[in-house]
Amino acid sequence: MRLSYQWLGDFVENLPDADEVARRLTAGGIEVEAVERPERDYGDRLAVARILSMELHPNADRLSVCQVDDGGDSPLTIVCGARNMKAGDTVVVARIGCELPGGMQIRKSKLRGVESEGMLCAAGELGLEASGEGILILEDGLVVGTPAASLLGLDDTILELGVTPNRGDCLSIFGLAREVAALTGLALRSQPTTLVRPEGNCAVDVSIEDPQACLLYHGLILRGVKVGPSPTWLRTRLGSCGLRSINNVVDVTNLVLMERGQPLHAFDLSRLAGSRVVVRRARAGESLRTLDGADVTLREEDLVIADAAAPVALAGVMGGEASAVENSTTDVFLESALFDPATVRRTSRRHGLITDSSYRFERGVDWAGVESALLRAASLLVEVAGATLDGGLQKAGAGPRLPEPILVREQRVNAILGQAYSGERIEAVLRGIGAQPTPVAEGFRVRPPSHRQDLDREIDFVEEVARVVGYDSIEPAMPLAALTPVAVPVAVQAANSLRSLLSGLGLYEHVFVSFASDEDNTRFPGFFGDVASVPVRNPLRSDATALQKSALGALISALRLNISAQQKRVDLFTIARTFGWVNGAPSQREIVAGVLYGPRPMGRPGETQALAFPDLKAIVEKVLGLLAAGATWEYVATSGRPEFHPRACAAIRVGGRDVGFLGRLHPDVTEGSEITGETYVFEVDCRGAVEYRRAHSGLQPIARFPGSERDVSLLVDLEVPAGAALQSIDELDDACIESIEVFDDYRGVGIDQGRKALGYRLVYRAADRTLTEAEVTALHERVVGHLTERLGARVRV
Repeated sequence: MRLSYQWLGDFVENLPDADEVARRLTAGGIEVEAVERPERDYGDRLAVARILSMELHPNADRLSVCQVDDGGDSPLTIVCGARNMKAGDTVVVARIGCELPGGMQIRKSKLRGVESEGMLCAAGELGLEASGEGILILEDGLVVGTPAASLLGLDDTILELGVTPNRGDCLSIFGLAREVAALTGLALRSQPTTLVRPEGNCAVDVSIEDPQACLLYHGLILRGVKVGPSPTWLRTRLGSCGLRSINNVVDVTNLVLMERGQPLHAFDLSRLAGSRVVVRRARAGESLRTLDGADVTLREEDLVIADAAAPVALAGVMGGEASAVENSTTDVFLESALFDPATVRRTSRRHGLITDSSYRFERGVDWAGVESALLRAASLLVEVAGATLDGGLQKAGAGPRLPEPILVREQRVNAILGQAYSGERIEAVLRGIGAQPTPVAEGFRVRPPSHRQDLDREIDFVEEVARVVGYDSIEPAMPLAALTPVAVPVAVQAANSLRSLLSGLGLYEHVFVSFASDEDNTRFPGFFGDVASVPVRNPLRSDATALQKSALGALISALRLNISAQQKRVDLFTIARTFGWVNGAPSQREIVAGVLYGPRPMGRPGETQALAFPDLKAIVEKVLGLLAAGATWEYVATSGRPEFHPRACAAIRVGGRDVGFLGRLHPDVTEGSEITGETYVFEVDCRGAVEYRRAHSGLQPIARFPGSERDVSLLVDLEVPAGAALQSIDELDDACIESIEVFDDYRGVGIDQGRKALGYRLVYRAADRTLTEAEVTALHERVVGHLTERLGARVRV
C-alpha cells in the first residue's frame, strides 16, 4: 500500500513530518517498509504555462517555435519537437536552471539558429510515466506561473506500507488517517460529500437473490456524462498510489477506492438489458468476458452481477467488457456494495483474478461506508465529468447484523499489560479507534467500529490499548500469576517414561501415521481380534484405507526398510493408538509395541550371539515393571495369534486379563522378504497394564537391619506357572517377607514325568530389628507350607 503524505494531510490536522508518521505507524503495527522522498526541490523552476502561439521552425521541418506565457514579465521562446499541443494549451515549462529526473539540465541554447529559453515537458520526462509521447497537456483554468511540482505530486513523500491481512481498514488513505489520528491524538478531518442526498426513484431495479453473499447493494444513475481525460489533480492522486489514469469515470471509482477503501463499479446504463440489476449465483453454462479481455467460464458457486439477460460482472472481483464505460458512454449506473469476504476470495482464487477490489473485499470493507463512498463518487463525477443525477438511491440488502457489545474490564486490561491505566485513559483510547464504549461497573461495554472487523474479543481491545498508548511506553513489571499444579495423567507419564526406558535399552522409536491396509489388519489383528477394521473416509494412500488394529504391521515395514539398508541389528519400538470395533462402536487402545532383529553383542568386542526369547522377555519385563509396578503378571502360552509362531508365543496376563503378547514372528509373515533371521515382537496395552499398578508411597527408606535369604525348590505339575508362587505369597500378608524371585525352572533327569522343579529365593527382613535365626526359620517353614498347599507341590530335597 502506497500512502501519499500530502493526501494524508487532507484528513489529519497538523500532521507531523513524514519520518514521525512512519515511526508512529510502525510502532502501532502498520510497518512502513520504505519512505520515498522527492527526488529534488523544483521550486519555481517548474511552472504552469500557456502556449500563446506556435509556428514552424524556419530552419527545421520537425521543430516548432512556441511563445509561452509562464507568468513572467515577457513570454518565453521555446523550440519544441512535439506536435500534440496547440496555441491556448496549458502545459508545464521547465525554466532555465531546472534539473529534471535523469539529470537533464535546462540551459539557454540555440536550436538550428533559434534561441530556446526553456523546455515544454512530457510526462515521461517528469517521471510521471514510464514512457509517453507528446507534451503533457493540463486542463484549462490553471493559474499561469503556479509551481507545477506540487500540482503534479513531484514534491510529495510516499510511504510504502506493509499492511497485515487482518487490517483491511488500513487499505485506504482515510483508513490510514484514522490510524494516524488514533496513534498521535491529532484531530481527524472527514472528507465532506458535496452532493446533496439524491431524491426520487431510480430507473434501475436492484435485487439480491443471495443475501448471505451480498449484504448490501446501492446504486444510482448519472446522465450526461462526458467521458474523457481526468484533471491533473485526479491523475496525480492516482499516480501517487501507483495507479494509471484511464478516463475520468474509471479514475473517480479508483480514487474513491484508494481514498475510502470501498470498491465501486460503473456500468454503461445503455448496455444493461432490461434496466435491471440482480446479484445472484451464476447458472450452469454462463460465461463472462472480463475487462481484461479474458473469457471466464462461470461456475454455479460464483457470485455475479447480472442484468435481465446475462452476467455483467464477477461480484467484488472484476467487471465485464460488455457493460464497460467507453468514450461514447453518456449514462452511467454506479454501484457500491458489500460482499461476503469468503465468497469473493473463493471466486478470485478459482479464476486467478486478483484485483484491487477483490483484495479489499477479501479483508472486509466498512459496511457503514457503502453509501457515503457512492455519494462521494457521484459528487466527483458531477465535478469532473459534467454528470447530473437522475432519481434517488436504489438500495437492496439488510446489511450485516450489528456485533454484540464486548465487556472490556479495566482490571483485566491492567492485569495483562502490567500497568495501572485509569478508566478515563482506557476510554479515550477506545474512542480514539472509533469504538463506542459505555461505562459499566467492571469497565466498559464496547461496540466495535464498523471498519474494524478484527475486533471481536476482549483481548483484542486490550491489545488496542497497548498499541495506541505505545508499546515502548509500557513500564516493565514482573507478572503476577497463580501457579496451579497440573496433574499429568498416569498414562501420559507412563508414555514419557517408556520412551526414556526403551531408548535407554537401545531401541529406536518409530513414528508413523495410524493407517493400515485391510491385509495388514488381517495379519496383525492386535487386541481387537477378528472384528472389522475402522475405515478412513479420506485415506492418504489407496493401500491404507483403514485405521490400524495393531502397530506391528508398521514396525515390520520399518524393519524391512532398515534391513534393505544393510542394517544387521534392528531394534524398534513405538507408542501408538490402535483401533477396532467394540460393541458396535469404534474404540481405541494406547499400546507400546516393539520388534527385535539381529544378533546380540557378547562381552568381548566383535563377539555376538543369536537373538533369543530371553532377550525379548528381558525388555518386556522392564516395560511391565514400569507400567504395572507392584503388580504380579504371568506368561500363558497361546497359539491363537496369526502373526506369532504357534510354539513361541505367550500372552501377558495380569489379574486374569490379557494385557499384552510377546513371541517370535511367524515365518509366513516374513516369507519372500529381506527378513531372513528370527524376529521377536511384543505388544502391550498401556492403559490395561497401568490399571493394575499398585499405589506406593514413592521413596522407601534404606533398610537399617540385615536380611536373611532362604532358597526352596518345589516339585509342581508342568501346567503350574512360576508366577503362581508370587501371587500366593501375597496371601500371607507378612511385612517381614521382603521379596521372592524365581531362579530355576528345571525339568529332566531326576524329575518325574509331567513335573518340573521351580527354585525360589526369598528374602526376610524386619524394619525395626534384626530377625533371629529361629524367627527366620519359623517364617520360612510357614511360607513353604503355604506354597506346597496352594500349588499342590512338595519340597524337592
